[in-house]
Amino acid sequence: MRIQRILLIILYAGLTQAAPAAEPRPFELGIVPYLPTTTLATAYQPLRAHLEEKLRRPVVLTTAPDFITFLERCLRKEYDAIILGSGLGRFVQIEAGYRPVALTKRNIKALVIVNRSGSYATLRDLSGKRVAMLDPMLVLSQLGRELFRQAGMQPERDYRIQIVKSPSNAVHAVLQGEVEAGITTANLIPQLTDDMKQRLRVLSESREIPGLMFMLLPAAHTRHPQLQDILLQFEHSEAGQKFVEALAVDGFRIPGSEEMKGLDNFLPEYRKHFRR
Repeated sequence: MRIQRILLIILYAGLTQAAPAAEPRPFELGIVPYLPTTTLATAYQPLRAHLEEKLRRPVVLTTAPDFITFLERCLRKEYDAIILGSGLGRFVQIEAGYRPVALTKRNIKALVIVNRSGSYATLRDLSGKRVAMLDPMLVLSQLGRELFRQAGMQPERDYRIQIVKSPSNAVHAVLQGEVEAGITTANLIPQLTDDMKQRLRVLSESREIPGLMFMLLPAAHTRHPQLQDILLQFEHSEAGQKFVEALAVDGFRIPGSEEMKGLDNFLPEYRKHFRR
């Protein structure tokens, strides 16, 4: 079955006019499909409009039907710019040459959650149990698996993985008794209802790593050297403040070279999958 490219801007066609033929080629911003397509379109529309205004050229948002397809397109350098998790970002930086421009200020930390009524005291108590998590390619899952690995546990041998589509799905799977544990993000906990919080318990938590990353192809950086400043200024606008609040990212900051190197331990998993 042929998988067509998904242009998010189509879903938001009512918010912008089609670019005249005489205008420059649209600047294409690819966003990793970590949320439903319609949600991505709505959430990132303010950033798209801001970039379009400041770059003075059409900007379109693009995603893919799954993480693998998105990464393959990144490796083929099909996007002018991309937004993705920092672990994937480090892989794309090394393999495709995309340049890190900005990181969200809010970091990522994985939590292993269980039902409060359960008797689990350590990760080892989950031996033979079901654990809900996102696609193994996502850094949130890798952080969770790292916790189990540090406890001497391997997937399928010591616990069973049940793939879910979002961190909130992992929470609901635990609450509904579909799994004994779930891997979710610490950023989600404040958004849960008081009842859900009371029914859950954090069994273990991972180290923190940088959050979402904005990256540019070198050619795009050459054409738009001001883009880093444009991003950093965005959070100070009214639309930017709403964007930051809606996505709970706390704004943007400049990435450091050492923290990028600190993500190298995620590379073997990606290279194994892509045989690089």
